[in-house]
Amino acid sequence: MDIATEVVHGWRLLARVRELLDEPCVQQLIVRNEAGDVVMTIEVSTIRTSSTTRPVLAAVKAIAEELPRVVLEVGRTPAEGAVGELTRSEELDRALDLVEPVFERY
Repeated sequence: MDIATEVVHGWRLLARVRELLDEPCVQQLIVRNEAGDVVMTIEVSTIRTSSTTRPVLAAVKAIAEELPRVVLEVGRTPAEGAVGELTRSEELDRALDLVEPVFERY
């Protein structure tokens, strides 16, 4: 599982969690305070299969109101062959296609 860490302001936390719940590859969210203590752990796969979304979002809103900033750790599964995603070689080819015409002018 790939883990990305981002600092989120409290007023933006609820919106960011909702965005992450919609992403298919997100599996786990860990909310930490600025000192690094775990405040809440959200297993996204469990939320998607049950009706516990509202209480979890209410808890996230309560955390957002109390803390000015939180550290949000996002655990994602590697999405190999996902629709719409490019491999590294395809990304490089596209980047070169954009850059090469600029160098040909000089």
